[in-house]
Amino acid sequence: MIGFIDASDGQVMWLTLPTSTLGMAVSEWEAIRAYMEEGPSALRKPMMGTDLEEGTVAFFHMCRRDYLLDHGCLRYLFGFLLIQFFSGWTLPCHVASWVKQLPKTAFPKAVQDWSKPLPREQWQAPSAELIAQSEEVRKILRKGMSIFDYFLEKEKNQSKTGV
Repeated sequence: MIGFIDASDGQVMWLTLPTSTLGMAVSEWEAIRAYMEEGPSALRKPMMGTDLEEGTVAFFHMCRRDYLLDHGCLRYLFGFLLIQFFSGWTLPCHVASWVKQLPKTAFPKAVQDWSKPLPREQWQAPSAELIAQSEEVRKILRKGMSIFDYFLEKEKNQSKTGV
């Protein structure tokens, strides 16, 4: 859950991003933090394959051809074709593509207005403390440790020094 504070009236708006594990939540937060500190260049490029997308008509026909090659004509006729005929053939694929093209729910107007980029001259320069902390985290990550290890180590050091 991420909170956005509207500067004009101080109202907090919450955005819920469901994640299945703590590691996924930390990864999501780390991506947001890197984006805010370093901009779009900090994020990895998406790994898009050339494979067909599951649920499309082209994917269905690829599966149909593969089933015929792997199982022979008789099993293809009474197995794949019979099952697909009674399950709507490619109709589910067409319905899925239609649903995918429907407009998505948009963020509230207040969030959209708040999310517009600031002009470069209004950008806040990172503090020396933030730069130092970011460098500490990068060193830990280069050693092959996780962000959790960084905070465990930091907590141990603070308990030893009594800070």
